Amino acid sequence: MILSTFLSDLFLSLVTLSVAYRFVGKSAIPSRSALYGFGIIGISAGLGSIHFLGINTLDPIYRFFVGLSGCLGVPLLGLAFFHFTFRSLSEKTFFLFIAVAFLLYLTFSYLYPLGIYSTVVGGIAMLIILISSIVRFPRKSNAAIMGIVGSILFIVAGLVIGTNGSTGPILNVDIFHILLAIANYCIAEGIKKLS
Repeated sequence: MILSTFLSDLFLSLVTLSVAYRFVGKSAIPSRSALYGFGIIGISAGLGSIHFLGINTLDPIYRFFVGLSGCLGVPLLGLAFFHFTFRSLSEKTFFLFIAVAFLLYLTFSYLYPLGIYSTVVGGIAMLIILISSIVRFPRKSNAAIMGIVGSILFIVAGLVIGTNGSTGPILNVDIFHILLAIANYCIAEGIKKLS
């Protein structure tokens, strides 16, 4: 059991699931994209908190959701901003995106493992959010600022902090979880303000 990581993952889960809940019942593509993306990430973090509590019976499901959150959950957040700024997506295209992203996740996680795949697709999603937010500034300044802050925090958490080692007495994985919770809140606010 790692108590600090249990608490940080639980915090990430609660924040992310609460922002996902704000999009329940909304039919617009960006809102549904946010609901599914944050939902997947929140479930993954919730399963992570159980794992770090020392209960390992759900570990196979936890590992599946960790991969799913990186390869589908995070890209769905980028898709919401893509829809706002670059091209409106039809419902058919939206579900096709989900199906293709899920199949690519299975392919590059289980059939032909490619460890960097989730980092690449997550990075692309965050760049879309960042560029979309910059394009939206200053007309939609509140939404743009939230998108910029969220995407930068996401990138810093993933590429600078990571999940290994520690910074002073604090485990990097705990910093990672806290930064992602704040990033998810900011990105959700951006999507909400653009809707």
